[in-house]
This record gives sequence, C-alpha cells and structure tokens, in this order.
Amino acid sequence: MAAIKKTLEFGLACTIALSSFAVMAQADYPNRPIRWIVPSPAGAPIDAIGRKLGELMSARLGAPVVIENKPGAGSTIGATEVARAKPDGYTLMLSVGDALISSVVTMKVPYDPLRDFTLISKIAASGPVLIANKSMPAGDLAGAVKEARAAQVPLAYGSYGPGSYPQLIMESLARQSSVKFIEVPYKGSPPAMTDLLGGQLAFTFTSTSIAAPMVADGKVKAIAVIGDRRSALLPEVQTFAEAGYDAFIFKNKAWVGLSGPAGMPADVVQRLAAAAQQVVRDPTFGKYLENIGFDAVGNSPEEFSREYRAEYSVVPGLIKELGVMAH
Repeated sequence: MAAIKKTLEFGLACTIALSSFAVMAQADYPNRPIRWIVPSPAGAPIDAIGRKLGELMSARLGAPVVIENKPGAGSTIGATEVARAKPDGYTLMLSVGDALISSVVTMKVPYDPLRDFTLISKIAASGPVLIANKSMPAGDLAGAVKEARAAQVPLAYGSYGPGSYPQLIMESLARQSSVKFIEVPYKGSPPAMTDLLGGQLAFTFTSTSIAAPMVADGKVKAIAVIGDRRSALLPEVQTFAEAGYDAFIFKNKAWVGLSGPAGMPADVVQRLAAAAQQVVRDPTFGKYLENIGFDAVGNSPEEFSREYRAEYSVVPGLIKELGVMAH
C-alpha cells in the first residue's frame, strides 16, 4: 500500500508540475515572433489593415508580428495553413469572411470552418457601395431597378466570382425585384472599376472611401450602401434597407477578423483579443480605418463567434438557393 501511495503521490506531483509548466508557458506568451497569415495579395486593403494592426499589437504584446501573404483560391490556401497549424498562438490569420463562409460552399476545402478555427476578434467592418456608370439616368436604387427592368439586354455588373458579395447582393436584388442582370466575374475590384469607367459594366461594388471622391468628381454614381446605416463618407446615399431591401444580405457588412487554429489556450486568446481591442479602440487607428471606408469593431471572441455563426446560418444557404456555385 505504501508503494502504491508513493506512486500515486509521484504521479500527482508530475501532473501538477506539468500543469504549472503549461501555465507558465502560456503566461510567458508571446516569447517569439507571431506569424500572421493574410490570405490577400500584398497591397490589398486587408493587407494594409493587417500591417497597421500587426505593428500596433506587436507593441502591446511585446513580440514581433510577421505578415505572410498567402492569397488564392478564395482565401482558402491561407486558411488551410492556419487550420493545420499548432494551436499555440504563434500562427494566426487576418482575413475577410470568404475563407470561413462563402468559399466553403463554392469550392471543396480541407477544413470545417465551424470546428477548425478559434475566432479572436472582428477588427473592422465595411458596407460596400453599389456604384453605376455615370451615363445611367438613375441616381438611386429604385431608379436603377427601373432601368434594369426596361433594358432590352440585361444590365451587366462586376462581381469577384461565385459566392462573392457583389454576386449575392445583385442576384438577391434581381430575385426580389423580378429583374435580370448579367454577372461578369473579375479577380478583384480594380479591373471591375476599369470596365465600369469604360462603359462595359452598368454596376459594380467598391469601398465607400474609393467611391466618395469618384462620385464627387462625377466619374460614377453611388446607388446604395450595404449596412444598417448610411456611410459617413457618402451621407446622401441611401442604404438598401431604406429602399425596401432589408433581407440579411443587404445589411450584412463585409468584415476583417483575427482568428487562429482550433484548440488555442483560453488565456492566449484573451490576451490577443485584449490587445486587438486596445488598438481598435484607439482613436488614431479608428480614424485610419474610417479614412479607408471601414468602421472599427474590436469585439470579444464570444461576440465575434456569435455574429459569425449568425452569418454562417444564412449565407451558405443563400449561395445554394441562388444557384451561384462555381462550375
């Protein structure tokens, strides 16, 4: 019995020692550089936000943040690497929602977005604006729908491919209004904007920060913005909801969020979330986001998860319902 007791005591001592070591290791977090996978090209707005945020969070965390751009396949290349990474807080992802929502439906991915990631904080959100070629007589959404209904050939809009927000919004608009549009897919906003200005497209979407000066110069017309309120950069432009289109997809803003692999230690997640919230709530960073057409968010992991799951409960089903899957 004495021998058994000693063995049990030794085992308990080892367990306590290992637990203490784990706690110390996490308390010491971070003690080396943190990799941030950004599944967007260098120079893209998300990359710019990531570099600015990473620099400011690095100062608060006391460790360097190293940005690695891993674009491609609807952001799923970068997301796959993060999903497979060791959940120690040293490999994170700053991304838009595509990799965790629409891309999961429009292509085959090797991860489960609900199971394989830890959501840390939604950093910022942006309500994109529907813009039209300057030659369009209409100046608001009701007028644009009227133009589309009267057109002998369906009006064309620029999207970013299957399941992208321009496609989901325009096809939802077409269904609710009983009109038809022609989708023209692009690899991003710049080439779609070029064709809109050149007269090859009737509509596309862009950020309010890009649209505002172009509207002021008379180069494009702003038709309506996504979100639950008007943009400070385009205060005269109504929301889709104000024009009578109030389904979830017309109010759901595009977002940028910080996440990591599933199974991260809770205290590491909270440390990262707290640092992100401190940066996002700083007026200087908030002004930086505002200038590029984003609203500062900086919510908690619990809030981020709740909002994400609400979006995930709607968007994949909408993609299937609209029949906008990749061919």
